[in-house]
Amino acid sequence: MLGVDDLAGFKIEHYRATQKRQQALVKYPLKADIDGRAVLLLDDVCDSGDTFAVGVEHVRQCGAPKRLMTAALHLKTVSRFVPDFYVETVSEWRWIIYPWAVNEDLSSLIARLPEGGRDAVWLRQEIEKRHGIEVTPRQIEDALLLLQGAEAEFGHPHRQGENRERPG
Repeated sequence: MLGVDDLAGFKIEHYRATQKRQQALVKYPLKADIDGRAVLLLDDVCDSGDTFAVGVEHVRQCGAPKRLMTAALHLKTVSRFVPDFYVETVSEWRWIIYPWAVNEDLSSLIARLPEGGRDAVWLRQEIEKRHGIEVTPRQIEDALLLLQGAEAEFGHPHRQGENRERPG
């Protein structure tokens, strides 16, 4: 679709679902020869700019690209970093849930709600009231299944921010 045959990636963690870590860190480094190559560093959202700052520095430590450019879907105006390309500016801060992160983000938001009497209808209302996010019953069900899986694996619902290693 893009006519790009050569892709490589690395992972920087600054958020774990909806919980912001103190600083952005490279979790899985770049393992590609980028010397003399055109590099596009891409992220879904440029929030504080910290992830891009760490990413640009990491790329430069990994080699000498011919050209390094940055891109994001959303640029929040509070960011200290402005990517070369972005699709939309977000001037009023809000949490953006992307299709690839729905279950993880919703399960994190649900896990932080008060315990007891939490049926799907109440959860949908609370998510919308507290975060301005409209979700479907199916999305709530999927997020609850993710939380139940964490409870089965760890003996309690996984609370974001706990030290838990997970691939991906």
